[in-house]
Amino acid sequence: MGDYYNLMKIVDKEVISMRELRQITNDELIAEIRETPTDAKHKFMFRYDLRLTNGEIYFVFVKKPWYIILAELYGKKKK
Repeated sequence: MGDYYNLMKIVDKEVISMRELRQITNDELIAEIRETPTDAKHKFMFRYDLRLTNGEIYFVFVKKPWYIILAELYGKKKK
């Protein structure tokens, strides 16, 4: 139960760091991690759907690096 509790502490935060994403990637309770399109509210974050081995599905957000955000903003202005 300790591994599940530690995983839920990270997932419940919803916005996590890249280090935490790497940490849960190696967790044996995670069956699949998939990057999915984000919504307008979290447009400067990557969204990942997590499927656990017991069938539960969660999603987390990871903040994009500043240089990606600038490239997206600059690219939109240029068009």
